[in-house]
Amino acid sequence: MDHKLKGILDDKPLQSLPVKGFFDNYTVKKWLQHGDFVLICGTSDYLWAYLLGENPEDLLAVLEKFDFETLYFANVEEWMLPVLTHNKKIEWKLSTHRYYLPDDKVLEPPDYLFKPLETSMAAYVYSHSTYRDFTSEGYIRDRLAKDVSAGVWVNGELVGWGLTHDDASLGFLHVIPQYRGKGLGESILRCLIVEKQMRKKPVFVNIEPHNHQSINLVKKLGFLFDREVSWIKLV
Repeated sequence: MDHKLKGILDDKPLQSLPVKGFFDNYTVKKWLQHGDFVLICGTSDYLWAYLLGENPEDLLAVLEKFDFETLYFANVEEWMLPVLTHNKKIEWKLSTHRYYLPDDKVLEPPDYLFKPLETSMAAYVYSHSTYRDFTSEGYIRDRLAKDVSAGVWVNGELVGWGLTHDDASLGFLHVIPQYRGKGLGESILRCLIVEKQMRKKPVFVNIEPHNHQSINLVKKLGFLFDREVSWIKLV
């Protein structure tokens, strides 16, 4: 990554959490800056434009330079939407609350024995995902190859798992219905956190606002609320 761009990201540690996470895994294809604002492009499942900054006028100037080379935008805060949609409409929008774990918060590993998932398990994970409209089997396979994951098996059956999204946030936490209520979800999350901390990587999650169960879980583990962010596709 360009040293100047790295310095810009380092100056905004919380806002840049997903930006750093994404571009640790994927190549910076293009980046533009105007004043306070930066737009950075890279490809995972789509060509994503990550947004970073605080000034609406600077955002508008960056978008004029960019000329909407992609219609997929990430790390979008609510105040950015009127600027992004000045001459565009939103096809879909996925909004979440971001929570992060302070660096000095160290968790003990879970009691369960977990193993990382192999890429061959991507189809199974995808078939159980509640976000099939926003993801793909190929995307999950890529994530299993590039970052941490954890699964638990009972009698040879994979009954619970977690992995990361392309911005390195923890996600895809899922437990088969008949095994819920046994603490497996918390144990999987603890395992992923410990793996991230061992690699000296920041730990954060993006949770839909109505998912109170997951929000309560991360708060219990010491996560703090950062901000609301969205992924959007324009038309």
